[in-house]
Formats: sequence, C-alpha cells, structure tokens
Amino acid sequence: MAVLPYRCVAGNLDLCAPIIAHIPHSATAIPQQLRQSIVLGDADLHQQIIKLTDWHTEALFSWVSDLGGRLFVNTISRLAFDPERFVDDASEPMARVGQGAFYTQTTDGAVLARFSEADRQTRVKELYEPYHAGLTALVASTLQTHGCAVILDCHSFATVPLPSEPDQSPKRPDICIGTDAFHTPEPITRGLLEGFRAEGLSVAVDAPFAGTLVPLAYLGTDQRVISVMIEVRRGLYCDESTGASLSGFDAFRTLLERVIRPVLSNRQHPA
Repeated sequence: MAVLPYRCVAGNLDLCAPIIAHIPHSATAIPQQLRQSIVLGDADLHQQIIKLTDWHTEALFSWVSDLGGRLFVNTISRLAFDPERFVDDASEPMARVGQGAFYTQTTDGAVLARFSEADRQTRVKELYEPYHAGLTALVASTLQTHGCAVILDCHSFATVPLPSEPDQSPKRPDICIGTDAFHTPEPITRGLLEGFRAEGLSVAVDAPFAGTLVPLAYLGTDQRVISVMIEVRRGLYCDESTGASLSGFDAFRTLLERVIRPVLSNRQHPA
C-alpha cells in the first residue's frame, strides 16, 4: 500500500511520559484494494464493521497524549488487517475461526474474504511488518528516553459474546484487564482492579479476553517494557447496534482517565 497502516499521535510537547496507548481496532476504513477481496455486499459488511469495531477507543484513551504519551493507532479496519494477531496462522488461535491477521470469515462463520497466498504475503510485507516495525521503534525510542515503556493496550468488547469469540460466558464484566505474567507488574493489576471497583464497575482479569500486546523483540526478555490491556464493555459508552456514542461518553472517558492515569504514572512499580 502507498501509505503506512498506522499513525502516531504525539503527546503534549510540554510534558513527556513513557506511556504508549495502542489503538488497534478503532478504524472502520477499508482501502479499495483490500475491499476487492471481500465477498460481502456493502450492507452486510457494514454490519460486520459495527460488530467488530472497538468503537471510539482512540477518543476514550486520547487523554494519554495530554500526559505527554503517544497514541499508536491502526488506520485500517481489523476486518482487513488485525495487527494483534500472530502473523503465522499456526500460532494464532483465532485463525481457526478465520480471524487471524487477515480475516477470511465473519463473526458467524460465513465467508468474508478470499485472497491468494501471494496476496497474503503482500499484505504481510505492506501492512503487518511495517506496523510492527513502527510500534517496535516507538517502544525502543521510549526506552532510550525514559528507561521504561508502558504500553496501554486499548480495546472494547460486545456485551453479548460474538459467535467467533472463544469465551461464550453470557455474564460479562464492565472492564476486563488483560495481563502478561512477565510484563504486567502486580501493582498495576491491583491498582486498576481497586480503582474500577471503587467507581462501581465490575472487573475481571484475563476474562473474557486474556493477555496484552508486547512487541516480539521484547516479549519475555525485557521487563522495562510494561504492558496491560484494558477492555471496556461497549454498552457503557455507545449504542452497540450502531456504534454511536452515548450522552455520557465524556463522563466515562473522564472516569477511565481518573482510574488509569495514577496507576500508570506511579513510578514505584518495578520496571
């Protein structure tokens, strides 16, 4: 593709913080050359976008830039390119339901897209590899400047489980905290649990979604790279049938900042 599949939003120039908000699933755009491989009509594709988009997560976590942190944002809908999947389908559990790095099936198992292996390799070279190279470079520069890098992996999820999701438990929390045993210090997990519960929200750790993104160059080897995933139940802030934000959106965004900001800004946790 002619342009990079991400954009990096700079933080407040008067401040400087080692926080990177990773926003992988908020985009709805599908470039025409990728749209051509999708077999769904526009109406059916629109419904899939509504179901699978992490609506407004860039806005929900935009306060990170106010702190002097960075936002690293995927600019392509996950239906065409999902950077949070392992590129090797053999290593990616969601590839079993046609939702690896490049989706081939809808949420209910119908055919979404068809493309050749050559097309797939082109997408790897033009989308997947540049995206992760960019994120890795941002982490590297953050480490060089601050001695640590704190990745906030920002997501949302449907109130009712999608058919393609592994966890089909009907009782879902308001907030899911995703962790990594090596890269998520226990004080961060504990601080987030206590903070969200104090706001009256139900919280679970690694359920219905587990883990958090860490660039492969640092995965399991460099504890200076800290990462935690925040998954927000969409019904708290948007109309799940359309993706439109609710009237309390701004107040909820402020709540997220009120809970998360002091936890990630605490330099006492081990790096």
